[in-house]
Amino acid sequence: MGICWYCYWGWAKPVADIYDKALADLDGYENPLHYGPSHVVWEDENFDLAEWCLENFHKYREDFVEADLKIVKRSLEQLAELPLNIRCVRPEDYDEEHPAMFPPSQNVEMVKR
Repeated sequence: MGICWYCYWGWAKPVADIYDKALADLDGYENPLHYGPSHVVWEDENFDLAEWCLENFHKYREDFVEADLKIVKRSLEQLAELPLNIRCVRPEDYDEEHPAMFPPSQNVEMVKR
């Protein structure tokens, strides 16, 4: 059984900073980030799908309060502003059986989650 690249190496620091700010603004309540309209980004680590989540935000609001949704939306907007080469640093040819063989670029600071 393999390990996902982000589980092994972490997230690019700018991505982690956006998440951490949103989580702090939610007082540590991570459910709106992981189970709401940003599920595929923050839970599934598909950082390239921030724009899709924003386009479909209204479809996946669930029962979250408006104040929490505002924070979630802001996190997606901030993520979408980052260039893809900063938010999506996982190598295309990544092999889950050999994660150590696929380090991040040396110019990208990573943060373990």
